[in-house]
Amino acid sequence: MDGKMFGYALVSLLLMAVLSGCAGLPGRGTVAPGPSRAEIKLMETNRALDEANEQSSAFYVQLNAVIGEIDELRRRPYWNELEQILLEYPSLKDPDDETGITAQMRSRLSDWGQKWNTGWEQILEEYLSLVDKCTILEAQRLAAREKLLAVQAAYLAIVVMEASAGHASQGKEIYSVVEALDRSGAELDSYQPDDLGLYRIR
Repeated sequence: MDGKMFGYALVSLLLMAVLSGCAGLPGRGTVAPGPSRAEIKLMETNRALDEANEQSSAFYVQLNAVIGEIDELRRRPYWNELEQILLEYPSLKDPDDETGITAQMRSRLSDWGQKWNTGWEQILEEYLSLVDKCTILEAQRLAAREKLLAVQAAYLAIVVMEASAGHASQGKEIYSVVEALDRSGAELDSYQPDDLGLYRIR
């Protein structure tokens, strides 16, 4: 996930450029003016961005670990046949499904287990554990995405404030951060569980 960390570094560099453009030195004998509404809003939004980056980073760290486990499961020789059974009976991926494991499902799983000399109960439990992890991760991803969208909206509001104050160049610099956040958001959106409830290896 080095690309994600590079993206965060890029956003940080853009922010440093924006802040350096906003910070001017007062002339000799003059009183330094207080920060404008846009500058105050910018500082608040920068702190919110730090929080959003922390959320996203935590998601990617955990995603890496879970994808490693999913990859290991999918590389097993019997997985393709088991995957077909799981797709045929979607309720198998939900242990809380009231239908439960029917006789037909049990027969299919038993035949599969005998063919591969593998206990289907243990493998099904392993699969369901990964589904649970992906479900938790998906909630974290959505929360990080929502936070990112809120930060993006705040930067856009600052762009409007700067434009209204006649500071077009500063607004343009801040908008470059919005564009960088667009790419970060698209990257987050690219990770979603598949029909089996597992994150697909890209």
